Amino acid sequence: MLKFRSLSLAYSDRALFSGLDLTIDRGQLVGVTGESGTGKTSLLRAIVGVIPITAGSIEVCGLPLDVHHIHEIRQKIAYVPQELQPPAENGAALIALTHALAYNSTLLQSSDDCNRVLASLAIDPSLLSLEASKLSGGQRQRILLAASLALPKPLLLLDEPTSALDEENSQRVALALLRACHEEGRVALVVSHDPVLLRFCDKVLDLTTLS
Repeated sequence: MLKFRSLSLAYSDRALFSGLDLTIDRGQLVGVTGESGTGKTSLLRAIVGVIPITAGSIEVCGLPLDVHHIHEIRQKIAYVPQELQPPAENGAALIALTHALAYNSTLLQSSDDCNRVLASLAIDPSLLSLEASKLSGGQRQRILLAASLALPKPLLLLDEPTSALDEENSQRVALALLRACHEEGRVALVVSHDPVLLRFCDKVLDLTTLS
């Protein structure tokens, strides 16, 4: 699903990491951790083609990451950046906006599947009608994550999805991601410093070792 070969990334003139060689197979939940400035978020952004690769290569779902395949690659990805606050009037609008912005957004799962994801993250349905400005950071995180999981994308890219959550909700998120990977055959690449979430990962990549 994901292959990194001798991958190096830089920000301006400063190297972030170099020499990343890693293969992530279908059905795996993989954590990415490391010290600040080692390129964790940049790795996710490189996969979606937002920042250039310094050296090496990335392959996504059998496709090389290049100008010829980037549109097709993005159709396979659900990406949730850290502290995303899209303009939406309430929780339901957050879900609708996430789906509307997704590539190939017509391929949504059924409402039953959406409700299952919401329940797995302990999202009270009343939150969906609450004004977005009144949602806590943790509530917003869980709603955006649920919206992404409800999209039938084979690759999930998540940046600090549990940073505003307590241990109980972090565990709920971890179990929902495991279900998506182990039962549905997806891949989740998750940037995190959360020991609760990282404990559930099949692999943990520490970019500090490549800096």
